[in-house]
Amino acid sequence: MRSRYSAYVLKDLNYLLKTWHPDTRPVANDLGGTTLRWIGLEIVRTEHGSEQDSVGVVEFIASYAHAAGGKRLHEVSRFVRAQGCWLYVDGDCRLSDILRNGRCPCGSGRKFKRCCGLIAR
Repeated sequence: MRSRYSAYVLKDLNYLLKTWHPDTRPVANDLGGTTLRWIGLEIVRTEHGSEQDSVGVVEFIASYAHAAGGKRLHEVSRFVRAQGCWLYVDGDCRLSDILRNGRCPCGSGRKFKRCCGLIAR
């Protein structure tokens, strides 16, 4: 999951498509989230994912800043192992706003409005 988040930050479309299961992989032009300014990732929990497992689950919160403020994407993602590589299958997600006076998800310790919220405007 961390490598896929990094690929979104770096806008590495090839890596995102390569690590997406072929049955659910979108076309390259339909990849959402690659134009956003990602500012933080928190892994909430994982299930399975060891060398012996063929399926895994990762729950995470990824945050991004945009012109209207900031959002948190809270997702429970499903992965399968194919030929030794973990592939993203799908996920259940919900969005919520980052509060202006809340702590910035980037880890600076400052309020969002005084940190990444400035860049978002």
